[in-house]
Amino acid sequence: MSPRVSARMLLVAAGVACLLVTGCSSKRSSVPPGANVAPGDIAALGPAPVPEVGPDYRIQVGDELHVRFLHHPEMNEQLPVRPDGRISLGATGQIEVVGMTPAQLETAIVDKSSDRLRNPVVTVVVTKVGEQRVYIGGEVGKPGYVTLRNDMTVLQAVLQAGDFRRTAKLDGVLLLTPQAGGTFSAARVNMEQVVDEGVPERVRLRPNDIVYVPPSTVGEMINVVDLYVRGLIPVLPRVGVGYSLSGN
Repeated sequence: MSPRVSARMLLVAAGVACLLVTGCSSKRSSVPPGANVAPGDIAALGPAPVPEVGPDYRIQVGDELHVRFLHHPEMNEQLPVRPDGRISLGATGQIEVVGMTPAQLETAIVDKSSDRLRNPVVTVVVTKVGEQRVYIGGEVGKPGYVTLRNDMTVLQAVLQAGDFRRTAKLDGVLLLTPQAGGTFSAARVNMEQVVDEGVPERVRLRPNDIVYVPPSTVGEMINVVDLYVRGLIPVLPRVGVGYSLSGN
């Protein structure tokens, strides 16, 4: 065994010992002091909001659209927005519509159908709004999506997704908000202040937002143990399982 490999193994082993001694398996509560909503009070947030379908409304997955061709009624269609964010019209073929306003979609349909139809005049009406969702990923108990509720905050969404894991980096939570054209705007949210200091949350989630909770340094160390050290020492149990955290 080379000196470099030996040194690396000693460093990782020291990290493992640190994890076991410092009690990294303990999980702190995510509910800040004085919080208005506790994990069992999520239902008090009320039903999911029904957005107003006005000129600024942006089409999302699950919506149902009525597409009407004024001078070509035989081309009229009522159809849902598919999970891939597209619709298929006889006059245009497939169009990616998520993130568009109805007026923007009308323009797109006119452009795509002009080679088949003479002077098309198109109206798009959102006849049914799909379920409002927020997607939660990373270091949470149950990654996936939760139903968006009125005035929902990041913490409330994470609690519905099973709470932060002990490996979560609370001061570096990412909030991704979808924009037109399939792009996202990104912002960093410091949830450590909310959880540990009870700082009120200012951010309110919107449909199809993505909350990503990255791993902390401790979480990255645990991943190193799982991926590398266990291959060298097969009898090593999972970190935090079967160990006393009392320091005895």
